[in-house]
Order: sequence, then C-alpha cells, then structure tokens
Amino acid sequence: MSNGNSQREVPMSHNEHSHYVRAQEYTSTPRYPPSTGTPGAGYFGFSGNNDTVIVDLETFKHDSHHFAEGDFVCPGFFNRVNLGGFTRRFNHSQWNYDMRRQAQSILPFLSLGPSSCLRDADYIRSQGFTLLLAIRSRHSALARLVSGEKAAAEAGIMADTVDVLDNQELISAFPRAIRRINDHLAGVDVGLNGMVLDGQQQKKKVLVFCESGNERSAAVIIAYTMVMLNIQSVEAAHMIQERRFCVSIEDPMKCILMAFETILSAKRDVERAKQITVRGAASLAPPSAPLVLAKKRSFQDHRNDDPVMDEGGMDVDDDDDEDDPFYARNPNAPFQDRVV
Repeated sequence: MSNGNSQREVPMSHNEHSHYVRAQEYTSTPRYPPSTGTPGAGYFGFSGNNDTVIVDLETFKHDSHHFAEGDFVCPGFFNRVNLGGFTRRFNHSQWNYDMRRQAQSILPFLSLGPSSCLRDADYIRSQGFTLLLAIRSRHSALARLVSGEKAAAEAGIMADTVDVLDNQELISAFPRAIRRINDHLAGVDVGLNGMVLDGQQQKKKVLVFCESGNERSAAVIIAYTMVMLNIQSVEAAHMIQERRFCVSIEDPMKCILMAFETILSAKRDVERAKQITVRGAASLAPPSAPLVLAKKRSFQDHRNDDPVMDEGGMDVDDDDDEDDPFYARNPNAPFQDRVV
C-alpha cells in the first residue's frame, strides 16, 4: 500500500540522483515511413475521366517480358497483339454486394467472374467477350458443370477449360492457362492453320471464371498479372481485389501463389543467363560473370574471423559494409556519466 512519501518510478535517465544521463534524444519514429502507394496503380494510365483506364504499353512489351518465348506467350506475341486500343471503365466506389454475381474487368482485355454470369446471353454479347475460359476441378468436368460451351455457342464465340484435380495442381496449370489466354489475344487459336492475318484479327477479350469467381479463377488471373506485369504475388492479389472486391484468397492459395512466384524468379534468372551468354558469343567476347549479390556477414562469420589489430591494440573490422543504412551512424553509448 502506497503512502504519501512514496515517489513515482521514473526512468534512470530522468532521475536527478542517478549517476548516468542519456547520451542522445530518444525517438519512437520508424526510420523508414510506411509506403502509401497503391500496388498496381502504375501499370495503367488515365485517359479522359478518372474511370477510363488504358494499357501502359511500356509494361506490355517484349523487353519487359523476362521469360523464354514459348513459355507464356507464342512466338511474335508482342508484334501480333495491339493492346493500345483496349480500355476499361471501373470506379472503386461503385462496388456493391450484387456485383459479385457479375464479371469485373481486371485488365481491359481480361475479366474475372462467376459461372452464373454466363446465364445472361445479352450480357456476354454486350461485354464483347470472345473466349470463355473455365477453371474447374476434374469432378466438375466429369459432371459437365462449370462450362461455358453453351453460352459460347449462343454468342458465337469460343470456350475452353483448364481442369485440375485440386488447388495444389493449379501451380502446374498456371503456365497452360496463361498461354491459353495469350494465344487467344494473339489470334493463334483460330483458322485452319492456327494463324490469322493481322488485318483479320478482331479485338479479343477473355472471361476467366469458376464457380464463384473468387478462388481458382482469381488465382489464375493473379498468376497472369504476375507474369505479364512482373509483379509479386501480394501486389497482384491486391490489384485483383481492387477490381473484384469479393475475391477471397485463403492461406493455402497464398502459399501456392508464393511458390509460383519463386518459380518465376528462377525462370527469369535462367533467361537472363542465356541472354548474357548469347550476347557474349555474338560479340566474340567471353560472357560476363553473372551478377552475385553480396551476402551480409553473419555473427558466425565474425566469430570465426581472426581479429585485426591496429597500432593502438584495438580490434578493427576490415570488412565494413557501406551499404548498411546504419553504417554512418556514430557508435555512441546510450548513457554517459553524470558530471557533478
């Protein structure tokens, strides 16, 4: 029980009877302020009013696609596809609960929605879809469920499916689904010889759907944006959820997308190494060594190193890491003796 003579406990540096005082001012402000940018906002430009978005052609070009030709796009894809004419209209404040039954434009040429939206033939025609791509389980395929064949036949357009055993098999189906979308955009999925002339190519638009439009098909769209926009899975998921607010990506699906992100990173590294080798052979010069990122020394490395002594007998670390943001900070002690 406290009495009137008891004193409130204060920090040692604030106690006037303490033998020590603090050496510098304290702060609780983070060194790096949090980012306020919106992921995915830099991949499109605004034209006219605020809800009209056009494709950024600097993002969709051959030089920005760091994968081997044939993995995700057909040969000559970026020469065949004209994305400059694609536009979409969407305002984030327009979202309401009933919109979950409709399809939303993720990219001007790519939409995401549930299978129920295929019941309205007029809606399919009005949106200008030219391919209905179903992402479904093999059980649904055996039961002839989640199919766009009937709606496509009524609208006179194409329909296709990507069947998987379960969500784990999606990671191997992502490249096939992405290539199917891009083949349709390039027009190599029509005609007797599988090709069409550029003058005969019409504007293409793909609807990717599953039962709810919130899980398997959403994962395919996320994987597509990761490949074509060179962005990470978290940023791609955020971008899709901005367009279709009801998308729900659970932890197992997030792990699948992160694993696919690792695969994409490895593919990029392999393709860069091949390009370096080709350029080196073309210039009749030995290929340059691949870029190796410097690894920061661990405590174990410091413990195993022999100490370097200067003339004054002090230990000196001869491997200063100047890239460390705290490298230039003075190593002041937190407290110093109080001068009486």
